[in-house]
Amino acid sequence: MRKENPVNGVRWIHVSKPTEEDVNFIRSVFPFDPFVTESIVAPTLHPLIDDFENHLFLILHFPIIYRGWQSNEIAEVDFLITKDVLVTVTYTEFDNIEEIFSAFQAEKIQKRGIGQQTGFILHYVIDNLFNKLISHLDFMEQEITSIEDRMFAKRDSRMVEEISHARRDILDFLRPLRPQATVLETFAEKAEKFYGKTIAPYITDILVTEERIRSIIENQKEIINDLHQTNESLVSSNISSIIRILTIFSAVIMPLNLIASLWGMNHKQMPFRDGPWDFWIIVGFMIVVAILLLVIFRKSKWL
Repeated sequence: MRKENPVNGVRWIHVSKPTEEDVNFIRSVFPFDPFVTESIVAPTLHPLIDDFENHLFLILHFPIIYRGWQSNEIAEVDFLITKDVLVTVTYTEFDNIEEIFSAFQAEKIQKRGIGQQTGFILHYVIDNLFNKLISHLDFMEQEITSIEDRMFAKRDSRMVEEISHARRDILDFLRPLRPQATVLETFAEKAEKFYGKTIAPYITDILVTEERIRSIIENQKEIINDLHQTNESLVSSNISSIIRILTIFSAVIMPLNLIASLWGMNHKQMPFRDGPWDFWIIVGFMIVVAILLLVIFRKSKWL
């Protein structure tokens, strides 16, 4: 699918799931280097910035975090950049850039001040893509807060699964952003050289937003790791308490079981056996032993 947004003498062309016809159209729009047109046939695993004599080629990846237990995704956006034409290419259904394209189209009358070069459209697209990641960060922050509240309230037996899910979301969010930081720094230098000094504040704004996002997600990663360790400690403490109670219970039952076994032996000569009150005497003796053991455990602070 191919869409176009002309404004103020420059063009933004967006291609989703490019076909051979789309690639040929892109070749007709501008004489991009063959490396560029070959690269947009299929998605690329790593971010990239490459500069040529009269155009730039930028590949960025953006995490898509789903609510619930659905597997997350990474969306790739390729930017083919000239001074008059900006071509963006995506390979999956990426609602964020579709929304940005529609919003830009609706606002293009107000965009008369963007300047007669694609650098300002490029800033608009990348900056909005990064800003949309904030909604994922807000959701993940709520998820972490909910985990923390339930953990200390001890109301959820699935805490381990919840923490593991949150950790997976954070790792999936970080995976495309970490290698991308260096690429964006290099892109800032090449973009300033390509467009001139006027673009510098806009590129700096992109770098600041990206750094802010990475800082937030790194902080969330530290928090969820701390919660994981805290939950492990709480689980271990709970297991220790259960084991201690079971051990004390076994220690109390063992002598009582021994007494019951002794008086259950089949011998002719056995004290407290044939009298009318012998049974109750033995039961009373067992109760006294049990209470005595509990008192000893209590004084030893095992209970």
